[in-house]
Amino acid sequence: MLATPSPSLSPTPQTSPSSKPSHQSPSPSPPGLVIQQCKDTEAVDLFYNWAARVGWNPGDKAGIRDVLLKTDPGGYFYGQIDPSCVIHDEEPGAGGSVNSNKSGTTEQQPQEQDQEQEQAQEESKVKVVALSEDPTVISVISAIRYGDEQAWIGCYITDPKYRGRGYGIATFNRALQHVLDSPCRKSVGLNAVFSQVDNYRKTGFTKSSWVNERRRGCVRELVEVKERELAERIGGEEEEGLVMLSDPRVDWEQLPAMEEKYTGFKRAESVKDWVRFHANHPERHRVGVAFLSPDKLDPLTDKPLVLGYACIRPGLTSYRAGPLYAANSSIAKLLLIKLAVHVLDAHNRNPSVDVPLIIDIDIPDQNKGSVEMFDGIGWMSTMSTLRMWRGEVPVYDVSGCFGISTLENG
Repeated sequence: MLATPSPSLSPTPQTSPSSKPSHQSPSPSPPGLVIQQCKDTEAVDLFYNWAARVGWNPGDKAGIRDVLLKTDPGGYFYGQIDPSCVIHDEEPGAGGSVNSNKSGTTEQQPQEQDQEQEQAQEESKVKVVALSEDPTVISVISAIRYGDEQAWIGCYITDPKYRGRGYGIATFNRALQHVLDSPCRKSVGLNAVFSQVDNYRKTGFTKSSWVNERRRGCVRELVEVKERELAERIGGEEEEGLVMLSDPRVDWEQLPAMEEKYTGFKRAESVKDWVRFHANHPERHRVGVAFLSPDKLDPLTDKPLVLGYACIRPGLTSYRAGPLYAANSSIAKLLLIKLAVHVLDAHNRNPSVDVPLIIDIDIPDQNKGSVEMFDGIGWMSTMSTLRMWRGEVPVYDVSGCFGISTLENG
């Protein structure tokens, strides 16, 4: 059973006073560590492989290349150290330790001692030599800037052999430096497991919005047993307004505004890239669906008003759904079941995509309609994380967010 958060870990109300993130310079890196920005091909392979190695169940590599790198090409970093560096101390030193989790961020415990003490202790443990032609990568992190105002930190991993020596926190600080490059950037977010919340607060992430609950369910059980009648109607295209995102009637210009309303994110081009990544590749089991109003038009485009949309993609050990935005729980349920129907159909048509017929989705606990919907279909919670912010908490109406896009990137 997952532990519930104590009152001290509850999300910070949006009415709380907030300030812009501090733009202080990060502490120097430990001796022997060099932190680099990834090139395009490095980011695609490195971050996918590291996420898979620690069990984060990443989706298609193309998601990194076609969406995230387009949003912020300079937002991927890795730390490397010469493999010939001699580690004299086998026990973790005074530096921060890192704990891997499945939230999209590997938590780093901030330094407890002043800089001079830390530097002296690190120098006593590491013999500094020139980087060889084959340096060892020991840490990775993503820091994606969404326009001038917002950013997100995720994919934070440090190799277990190098934890407890200050390398992880140095990598984290470099990511912060990247996203705090603009005085206009009001909000920097991340998702953290509860055991590391206090440590993130020490690095400036003092506010929070909601708890993410990861819900998991079986595709066949949902489609063929629990919601069989509704699934058959959806499969027969008998539900008016329920369409694929690739349908020309769907006005993609409405989708970024929907995400901003329900989550507070201002990332219009990234949203469209995310939708495009899912909507046009059913042969890869990536699917996007939408629900259109039967009688209301968008005043700007004169196209049907979009009342909800959802996406799903195969990971390594399950399908990952997100986002799931809807005007109400009835529409959200239709979208979810349509995703499941298409996953099952894609599996039957192309079983070469060898992914278990299981869906994982991360839902905000503040949306009681979402919690009740997933409770009603028997999808249990398997883990939880806290959505934390440095600076201002974006303004949002969580009532329409039935599932976030992804823990790793917000």
